[in-house]
Amino acid sequence: MADYREIVDRIALVVGWTDSVSPAFDWATVEHDLGFQFPGDYKEFMARFPSGQFRNSIELYNPVQDVGSLAEFKRHFERKLNALRVVREGREDDMHPPFPEPDGVVPFADDAEGGTLFWVPRSPNPDEWSVEHQARGNPAEWTRTKPTMTGVLLELVTSRGERNIMHWDVSRHPGFLPY
Repeated sequence: MADYREIVDRIALVVGWTDSVSPAFDWATVEHDLGFQFPGDYKEFMARFPSGQFRNSIELYNPVQDVGSLAEFKRHFERKLNALRVVREGREDDMHPPFPEPDGVVPFADDAEGGTLFWVPRSPNPDEWSVEHQARGNPAEWTRTKPTMTGVLLELVTSRGERNIMHWDVSRHPGFLPY
């Protein structure tokens, strides 16, 4: 297992973020409320970063930060799961089911064009979950990747071209904008 703090520190260094978060909630409370356990790298990441946007392309809400951020996380979470349910209706292909269905994908971030980053729970251990990107323009198009959430974000903030999960050149955009 990778050292999550080291990866989070690298992301912070690249985007120029020096603060941390004083959480209003503990993870056990939030996980019980949402019905699943978060990966360890996500928890480490959210101990460092508040809700915000990375490279003008990825938006994350920190569910333990405060009441408002938890509400926004839940709103985006439910909206993305409902959208996935609608897209899957009547389809005969192998599109991922939404959480809480067995092996259902779990949304955790939005992209600037309406797409979504999901965890794919191929294991009961959330630290083994991979990340996939679902594009808004083609909801049947999923970009698979092996890295964890922090690996995906490190790749995004350090990319100098389109070599990231979204295949976007975000190198000219500012690093991190907290909400």
